[in-house]
Amino acid sequence: MAQGQLTVEESFPQTDGSDDSAGGVSEVPDAGPGAGERPRWHRLPEVLLERLGLVAQLTDHGTAGTPEDGGALAVLFDVAGPEHGEQVEEVMAAYAPVIELAEAEFAAALDSDQPFAALVNGSALTPLDARVLAVVLAVETEARCRELAALTGCGVAAGRATPQLLERLLGAQALLCLAPDAPLACAALLAVDGAPSFASAEILLARQVVWRLLDAMALDPALPYGAKIRTVPSSMVDGVDGVVIVHGQDPTRRVQTALLSLWGVGFLLTDPPADEAGWRAVARQASLDGLAVVLTLQDELSPLGRRWIERAGHLSWALCSRDPLPLESLPERAYLEVEAAAPEVLEQEWTNVFPGWPQPSRRPTAEQLRLVRTAARPGEDPSVVMRRLASGSLLRHARRVSPRVTWADLILPAAQEDRLRSLVDRYRQRSRVHEDWGLPLFPSPGVVALFSGPSGTGKTTTAEVIAGELGVDMFRVDLSALVSKYIGETEKNLEEIFSAAHAGDYLLLFDEADSLFGSRSKVTDARDRYANMEVSYLLQRLETYDGFVVLTSNFQGNIDQAFLRRIHVTVHFPVPSAQDRERIWVRALGQAPTDDLDLAFVAEKFDLAGGSIRNTALSAAFFAAAEDRPVGMVHVLRAISQELTKLGRRPTDDQFGRWHAEVTG
Repeated sequence: MAQGQLTVEESFPQTDGSDDSAGGVSEVPDAGPGAGERPRWHRLPEVLLERLGLVAQLTDHGTAGTPEDGGALAVLFDVAGPEHGEQVEEVMAAYAPVIELAEAEFAAALDSDQPFAALVNGSALTPLDARVLAVVLAVETEARCRELAALTGCGVAAGRATPQLLERLLGAQALLCLAPDAPLACAALLAVDGAPSFASAEILLARQVVWRLLDAMALDPALPYGAKIRTVPSSMVDGVDGVVIVHGQDPTRRVQTALLSLWGVGFLLTDPPADEAGWRAVARQASLDGLAVVLTLQDELSPLGRRWIERAGHLSWALCSRDPLPLESLPERAYLEVEAAAPEVLEQEWTNVFPGWPQPSRRPTAEQLRLVRTAARPGEDPSVVMRRLASGSLLRHARRVSPRVTWADLILPAAQEDRLRSLVDRYRQRSRVHEDWGLPLFPSPGVVALFSGPSGTGKTTTAEVIAGELGVDMFRVDLSALVSKYIGETEKNLEEIFSAAHAGDYLLLFDEADSLFGSRSKVTDARDRYANMEVSYLLQRLETYDGFVVLTSNFQGNIDQAFLRRIHVTVHFPVPSAQDRERIWVRALGQAPTDDLDLAFVAEKFDLAGGSIRNTALSAAFFAAAEDRPVGMVHVLRAISQELTKLGRRPTDDQFGRWHAEVTG
């Protein structure tokens, strides 16, 4: 199956559970007759405890020689002492066939499809490890075994097995199964408490082990929030049994690639845990259910994470990140590095999720398709959900502008208007030129335009007109909310904006973009270096963004030359001519009543930009309304005087003509 076409389903629901404390199991139902048919592995620890209990009752601890067979049987002679050798031999002889039968049942249990066998296989336990685990489980979950263990004199009054008990039941080699690097510890199934005496220390059993053997499928509550289990068809099992490192732009594509690259049919998907308890839970859950682990990284792997991946060598791991991970952050295990597929979904992927609905003109990413599939109600138009998804992310950094102006509202020189209309044609014909005709996507697959000129000359209004012509919303990016003093945060905000806008087919307007798209400076300190990194990131992102971006600047010379090379069209917005200013005045006053206005005089004398003219016309209307009169020349000229003062410009007396005395009086 090709990458990017994998469908994954959750196999186990996530439910609430109690915390995995440092202690063992408390208030756990006996896994004995009261809980249904007794498991076959349970008989061996029980008969071993019976035999040890009988021997311990013969006498107090003594000393004796070790018989030739050694191991646990030698310990029984040590417990009873030489004077009770005949009695010990009688007990051993009586239990020999019973234990032989129990050993056969135990071996059969390990070769079955029961939960205990799956646990042993998933944790890569040796036969001796399995016996140690069986004894600990029996003592903690079976009332009769607890009673028998208490009779052995091995310090099990608290209801937990001890190293001394394991040694007497299974021999000294069993103590090695409790080592920190042994399989039981690497799978986070058992631990030994910090008692001063190792022999009498308590062996702590993770309670999740017991619930799993009782067929309770809840996820470990110590796992990071959002952890889930996914499965893939068994026919797709042909991946790597080890460590896979996946990098790529889209989170869903990274996970899909990991599932296809790792060996297995079950996978634990999770964020990296924040502490030791979380990593133990990850290793334990994967071991209990025989899963490979897929870690979704936001940053490089922590030293604690590297240590656990190295310890849990019986598990397969995938490390998924946006960018390739630094070599020094990787665990010391052989690995395969894979690049995820392109983010955009294929037509078949869209049809599989939304049959009968046409694919959007701009293909969503795999992550966006996943989110839309989750949010869409049955029968709902997915394009509506996609717009909601995209706008929700954008509104954290931008303001939505629903276009309300048209070409008729613009008053520009003919040459500028022609260039602006060609921008619309360029955006609409991208598919024909690049896909049908095969011309290269240079300098980027989208359209990037720079509008430069003095403030108020119509740059923002023009962007709104273009958005309206294309039938899309415009998002005006709030640079104050976008730029962060924290290293890497600005790039993160920009990525969120571009990714969200990709799905919604919006026009992005970076108004007064000099601060963000400005020229890179000479590096003299760390702040300069990180500021230049932000500019470099924007250059890279503009090269891959396939939407419509408008940058506005009061001074084109402030824009970095590298940005100018990636801009398709630049349009300069000059201060309007006297003839255009008169048309703007007429449009700005709208339906307001007027009296003896000489707008040709006003347009000739005052070289105001369109935005200033609109502000002035509004002020003049309020002056007239306060006097309950139509808008006249005095009102207009008084408003102009205020506007020029606000702009830091001092009008001359002759500019007001014969109305000078009335305006300044």
